[in-house]
Amino acid sequence: MQPAPHFGPIKDVADIDYKENSSTKPDHLMPFHQPTRMSFLPLLIVVAGAMSAAGCAGGAGKVVAEAAGMATTPQEAKPFVQESRPIETDYVPVGSTITRAAPRRPVADFKTMEAELEAQRISNEAAGNQARALGATPPPKPAVLPTN
Repeated sequence: MQPAPHFGPIKDVADIDYKENSSTKPDHLMPFHQPTRMSFLPLLIVVAGAMSAAGCAGGAGKVVAEAAGMATTPQEAKPFVQESRPIETDYVPVGSTITRAAPRRPVADFKTMEAELEAQRISNEAAGNQARALGATPPPKPAVLPTN
């Protein structure tokens, strides 16, 4: 048997092997099917992602994630940070609820908006019908060349 070349298609090696060890060559050059090995890397990635997501969820999952070192507890802000923060904020902090009363619009305002939208719809339909009619005209006939 000849040594397999270091470079080149695998089918050449299988072809050489068949020529030396068999009297007939099969239809396919690879005589056996090699099963693909399942790697544990995808499973490891999924488990690590689940554990990190559990660290954000809170509750028992957070305790497990903290024990594994994948989650942390928030720390108290440093004194210079607390001093630089304004006492009254102009924004709604994350996690708070808005307790202001939103004034309700009267029903007459909604009726007015509905009438305006209906008028706009009718105007748009008329413009569309006009464009459809203008687009339906037959194309002009080609120019007739004079004959001398």
